[in-house]
Amino acid sequence: MSWQSYIDDNLLASGFCYAAICGFDGSPWANSPGFQLLPEEATLLSKVLSEGNIDTIASNGFTVAGQKYAFTRADLDDEEAAPSIQGRCKEEGLSGRGLIVMKSNQALIVGVHDPEYTSATFRQVNLDMTNLANYLMENGF
Repeated sequence: MSWQSYIDDNLLASGFCYAAICGFDGSPWANSPGFQLLPEEATLLSKVLSEGNIDTIASNGFTVAGQKYAFTRADLDDEEAAPSIQGRCKEEGLSGRGLIVMKSNQALIVGVHDPEYTSATFRQVNLDMTNLANYLMENGF
């Protein structure tokens, strides 16, 4: 399976409106059209997820693909799942959009959920991304 098929057949098909898989340095592996993390965004998120220190994003938020998000949640110590952070879009009119970033062994998996785009719940897309992240980690990625 190609990296792009993980985006198209897994993340977008499950209900994300935008998705990407990239290296910790931001190098793109696959992404939905028009959605790509900048190197400095990926580096910051990788560091937060690796070190487990949310202080750098907790008060001021963070950006993904140039879009500003407020930090809402982190799951960094779960032995059963990939470390993850979640955010809510800060742009007026888009505050319903939620973001999930998960870290596998070698990549960041990123998805934006918008309830106006899909009937899938945020909880469901989070579960689908968790399953994908766990699958990638089990296979060395």
